[in-house]
Amino acid sequence: MAKFLVKLRYYPGDPLEAIKVGDLEKIGKQYGMDISYEKIEKREMKNGMLMEDTMKGHIEDITQEVVTVAGDDEKSFTDSIRALYKKYRCPRTAYSLMGSNQAGRKISWALMETPGVGGWE
Repeated sequence: MAKFLVKLRYYPGDPLEAIKVGDLEKIGKQYGMDISYEKIEKREMKNGMLMEDTMKGHIEDITQEVVTVAGDDEKSFTDSIRALYKKYRCPRTAYSLMGSNQAGRKISWALMETPGVGGWE
């Protein structure tokens, strides 16, 4: 298992632009990280609007895009998260890092809180 693991959970409206697998692969290759992507879409069109009842579901099952980053080198891991935040900005909910290990969560959270890095300023 990787020393650093983070699951970045982006909910609708979080990323600055559409998340693309090709971009994730480039970042992973550049920094030597394993990066994977999963898109979960549970919204349905109702009365002309995309809607979802999130109150009855598990957090892992609601509409979101999950970018998982794993690696063993702290500097490379940090740099890859910084690159992801620059491109997409950081996810910003209480559950945005759920499923991460403590080491990955600590780095990702610290970067979220660093002025000019998280992308929400």
